[in-house]
Amino acid sequence: MTLATPASGERLTLPPFEHWEAAARENGVAFKPLVPLRDAMRRAALESAERYTRRLGLPVSSAAPGLPLVMAGHQPSFYHPGVLYKYRLLAEAAARGMTAINLNVDTDPSEGFLVKVPSFSGGEYRRIAHYAAPAAANMLYLDAPVREGEITAFAENVLRDLRSIPERIFSFGEIFAETELRRELPPLMADAAVHLRRTYTSHWPGGVLELPLSELCRTEPFFTFAFGLLTRAPEAAAIFNETLAAYRAEHGIRSKANPFPDLASDGQAVETLFWVCKNGVRQPLSVAMRGGFPALLVDGMHEMRDVGMLRDFCGKRELQLWPRAMALSVLNRLFVADLFVHGTGGAKYDRITDLFISRFHGITAPPFAVASATLKLPGLDDPAPGLAALRQRLREAAFHPERFLENAPPALVAEKENLRAAITAPGADKKGIGKRISEINIELNNLMGPVRHDLERRIASAEKALGRHEALADREFPYFFYPPTAMPSP
Repeated sequence: MTLATPASGERLTLPPFEHWEAAARENGVAFKPLVPLRDAMRRAALESAERYTRRLGLPVSSAAPGLPLVMAGHQPSFYHPGVLYKYRLLAEAAARGMTAINLNVDTDPSEGFLVKVPSFSGGEYRRIAHYAAPAAANMLYLDAPVREGEITAFAENVLRDLRSIPERIFSFGEIFAETELRRELPPLMADAAVHLRRTYTSHWPGGVLELPLSELCRTEPFFTFAFGLLTRAPEAAAIFNETLAAYRAEHGIRSKANPFPDLASDGQAVETLFWVCKNGVRQPLSVAMRGGFPALLVDGMHEMRDVGMLRDFCGKRELQLWPRAMALSVLNRLFVADLFVHGTGGAKYDRITDLFISRFHGITAPPFAVASATLKLPGLDDPAPGLAALRQRLREAAFHPERFLENAPPALVAEKENLRAAITAPGADKKGIGKRISEINIELNNLMGPVRHDLERRIASAEKALGRHEALADREFPYFFYPPTAMPSP
């Protein structure tokens, strides 16, 4: 599947939103071999989501059995609008009677909750990075605390830069930063990010459930899912690596780290599709197989003979077991959602998951949906096409100056035309003719001063406009810079 990021003012929804409910119901046929674990996993996901959503003080509508479940996910950061569009469609799905879950992948590094902000100074537009939680740059999302001084400084920095823009086109962002970022927030940044997003989207239809991945990974069905993959770790690693190799070959990728690194194996130990985390430090989990059972290589070797042993071992050691990218996609698409919604990036790489599911689980991978959008602010037309046209005209002027001169010397123009016709004749002195054409072009170009000056002036103006546009139209600005009404409906 080849998908391009939507251009400014455009959106992408595949299949069309009107087909989502039918697609979700049709996907249920493929899941029959996965019962009863799938049923248990879905119940655990819904219960965890309802509990977490209620804990944040957000409205909760219990999901009725049998409703198609639509799901999307992302790190609990300050989304850009392209990601938030997936949430907008989840809200609409909930409004139309489906169950909608937004998975907050809080098991990844937070990078300090970075936000890009446009700024203007010294006559130039630029983009600046600000961090809502700079002290949490090396923390996982679920561990990052809200520090009052950091949030206050973040709000002030965002306001200062937005207010520096002469056009003041991000007035909604100024209001949001001035009011919502100064309110009392939950004590953890991941929860605060969810709370702020839900405040922003409070007038959208439908009740979406919020689910932190870390909480889903504490449930009994998750340990059953994990134990199943760990018990077949050598097979899973072999299929994963072979699938990656096929993907790289298909796309001409030479790097062994792209799109994911291979799972390492030395004949004794094999790297798995899971992270193991303790005290905020996340590392790949490896196992050794002992009599058909996985032995976890965590401060020694610990054989796991059943799901209970795995769960109890993690609990006693205060370890957290989390899925890596591939396992997370398998979990979401096969064991929780009827229809999972990717952005363009996730859709690009989930071809790998399709192949893995087919070989490891022995079923055809259920189709997923894709959704993304790029917002466009009034007055921010892209000058790039016009700039390219001007540069092309300047190049043409160098080789065909007669086309741009109102009073080009007729004799020179006629001679050049005759030479261009003569150079194609059999036995023509191409070197000599070409030299004379170049000499004529030089003579004509000497008359091009005013025309060239005008083109160069227009190019310089367009280049400056392009710099402005790139600084103000970055699609990765946070969603709260734009009014909720700017987000397109399905």
